[in-house]
Amino acid sequence: MAKVDAGRPPAGSMRELWHRLESVARARPSAYSAAQLTIWVASSAAAMLFAVFAVARHRAYQSTAYDFGFFDQVVWNTSNGDWFQTSFVEYNFLGQHFEPILLVFAGFYRLGAGPESMLLAQSLFAGAAAIPLFYATTRISGSPGAGITLALAYLLNPGLHRALDFDFHPEVMAFPFVFTALYFAASLRPAQAVLAILPVLLLKEDMAFLVLAFAAILWAQRHRKHAAVLGTVGLGWIVLVVFVLMPAVRGGESDLTERYSYLTEDTRPATVVPIAAWRGGVRLATATAGGAAGLEASLAGVPLLHPASLLAAVPAVLNGLADHPQQSRLDLQYGVAPLALSLVAAAFALGDLTHRRRIGAISLGRLDILRMPVVLAGVVMVAAISFLLGSPFSPRFAGYTPDAAHRQSIAIALEGIPPEASISSQGTLLPHLSQRKEVSEFPDLRDADYVIIDRDLPITDQARAAGFDTVLETLHERGYSNILVLGSVRVYRRDASP
Repeated sequence: MAKVDAGRPPAGSMRELWHRLESVARARPSAYSAAQLTIWVASSAAAMLFAVFAVARHRAYQSTAYDFGFFDQVVWNTSNGDWFQTSFVEYNFLGQHFEPILLVFAGFYRLGAGPESMLLAQSLFAGAAAIPLFYATTRISGSPGAGITLALAYLLNPGLHRALDFDFHPEVMAFPFVFTALYFAASLRPAQAVLAILPVLLLKEDMAFLVLAFAAILWAQRHRKHAAVLGTVGLGWIVLVVFVLMPAVRGGESDLTERYSYLTEDTRPATVVPIAAWRGGVRLATATAGGAAGLEASLAGVPLLHPASLLAAVPAVLNGLADHPQQSRLDLQYGVAPLALSLVAAAFALGDLTHRRRIGAISLGRLDILRMPVVLAGVVMVAAISFLLGSPFSPRFAGYTPDAAHRQSIAIALEGIPPEASISSQGTLLPHLSQRKEVSEFPDLRDADYVIIDRDLPITDQARAAGFDTVLETLHERGYSNILVLGSVRVYRRDASP
């Protein structure tokens, strides 16, 4: 561990954290101060770049109905007194996901903010998370080099970028809470660690598994009372929210729980356990294993050097068992919890490597290849390669951006649709029309007053599978007239009933 000056505040205290911030401002010419300054600059730059990419993507009509239009309508309805109402599902949104954090954005909407405020907040949280990760890893390892290496590997991680590139999901904002809790746990301040991790419960119902993971960490550190409290809260939250409140709100099953129905489909009581185990095992082996391997590989396999990596297996398995391609591969927002806990394990592993502790029966002191300079260089190199090959922000990837004339055509079409009218919209246009009572993704018509499509914009796979082309070709037969054609943009209005 790094030595602490006698005049410094107690380790892990808020005064110590403020002391660290002051040292950044003073920019003293030391390796530690240089590392601090570097990570603060990198974190700020990353947050700005994440925000720029997110807003530019939205304004280029790349955001989608599921889930950005979904969230926008829920927040807009809530800000207008219709709490968590939505037309995307047949029940209140709280029956689909329990995300009280959306109330904060509803307050912003009341003050005049729009959907881009969600993108900006998510980008800020994701970028800022590198700072507590740096301090936590530095405290665990005693090495600023280890701290900055892991923090930069996080900022460059393609899993993080893919989650950010998929519009907005509250769970992406969990990273700073996880890493701040890690900092306090590493500083042997269990009460502060508990307080730091509890806010993730407001982000999404399954973030309770992050709470349980930190209960396990505190238990391993022999903070048994704090671990018991945290574990009780986490388990109680799952039981109350997932198994009581959400089913009561929706009045039955949801499409999310149906993703697991294949496990027991066409089984009898005597065969349900072995068949479910077999089907689940096949799903994990064929879909999840590759996603998990890619996640660990993006961190150079360092998390696997510490037993804490087992904590990431819990959310990985729960998501992996779902009959949903992206979820079972731990892609997009589904990889947030496994990635966060893998980074926690990586921080502990770097601490072991720095202090030359043992991994099982292997003494690290005898393995010269695991000396810190080699490991840190490997992590940086792998992070850079992973970014270039797998990140949507990499120069290798470029999405479609409408030219000025195309954007003007879209804007004219959008402005011509009355704000009170119900609408069925192509998925990539819907987030710009979702602040209304009734909206659905085309080809789901629901007797909408208006239909708007743009064949030059991306069409989601689920829309094509639902019969996008067939319904479009038969709109006239379904009682719709084409009232506007601007390039590739088409607007249809439902004919008045005779």
